[in-house]
Amino acid sequence: ITLRGLTLPNRIMVAPMCQYSADEGAANDWHFTHINSLALSGAANFCIEATAVEATGRITPGCLGLWNDACEAALKPILASVRRRSKAAVTMQLAHAGRKASSARPWEGGQLIALAEGGWQAEGPSAVPHRPDEAPPRAFDDAGLARVRDAFVAAAKRTERLGIDAI
Repeated sequence: ITLRGLTLPNRIMVAPMCQYSADEGAANDWHFTHINSLALSGAANFCIEATAVEATGRITPGCLGLWNDACEAALKPILASVRRRSKAAVTMQLAHAGRKASSARPWEGGQLIALAEGGWQAEGPSAVPHRPDEAPPRAFDDAGLARVRDAFVAAAKRTERLGIDAI
């Protein structure tokens, strides 16, 4: 199958799966093992988990990110290893959590983390909370929308430098 300029030998894709295991957005040894093993699965395409374009756009404190040089640098050796050992196309899901941001990991209950407990102010397209019993996010104003747009652009440029095949 050919998707624009990317030709794949089969139609099997490993869908993006949140791992909630990053350190301040940076990939680590867990991601090295996870990404490499799935890239060797025989699927033509492996999609890296939802990757936040800014720190406040993470679902949980453990979500992967691509908003700074440290996040980019942490992925570089992982992708180099994949390229040495696998022919799979590597894609990435760029994301912003919106009103779901600042949530605990699923195995910790998944509830909104209060600011007093180390959470951060969630932002989204409206002030509608993710759950009725949670604090509402701050609605994006024009400047906030521009900031997030620019964060997506910057993260897309980082994927290009990393050699990601598609986003």
